Amino acid sequence: MRLAFALAVIASPVLAEGTIVVSPVYSQLVAVPVPKGFKAGFEHEDKGSYILELTAPTETVDAWTQMITLTGGKGLAGKLSVADVATKLAEGYQAACPTSFTAKKLAPPQIHGAVQAFAGYLGCGTTGNQSEAMVFVAVEGKSEVYTLQWAEHGPAEDKPPTPDPLVWRPRADTLGLARICDPVAGEQAPYPSCTGN
Repeated sequence: MRLAFALAVIASPVLAEGTIVVSPVYSQLVAVPVPKGFKAGFEHEDKGSYILELTAPTETVDAWTQMITLTGGKGLAGKLSVADVATKLAEGYQAACPTSFTAKKLAPPQIHGAVQAFAGYLGCGTTGNQSEAMVFVAVEGKSEVYTLQWAEHGPAEDKPPTPDPLVWRPRADTLGLARICDPVAGEQAPYPSCTGN
């Protein structure tokens, strides 16, 4: 099932003339800020699980160095806490690189429309022939639980990666600009009620 999302051009010091991707995800709209040039590469919904993947310019979902991902779990609010979601993400990373895994809890952002949020950094020094790290935010909406992730691939390392705050803090701040909104009757894409403009 293909779902529709919309882009709205914004100006923000963090995003440097980036865009906001607004996607209907089950009962609410989710607005995700993305940097200039990022584009949707894959969107899919199946049996209560939604995913949207955005890649940097000239990259694809099959070959990327940076990817921003939005996920949604239908009806999971109140059944799965944001801390539970963070634990599941961390367990996935740790299973992929048990000897070069790192995790750090970050201060949760105040996301518009969220019931609660949990933020963190995860890193794998070696997974396959590369490293992978990401900042993420797990967000509880009225009915759904969402994640926002900004991941990066790099050269493989034998040790757990150390997050560079000059790289990862702005990315975490960008994810923290997300918005969770109720649909407005009759409103169509680009869903201006949820862009914050």
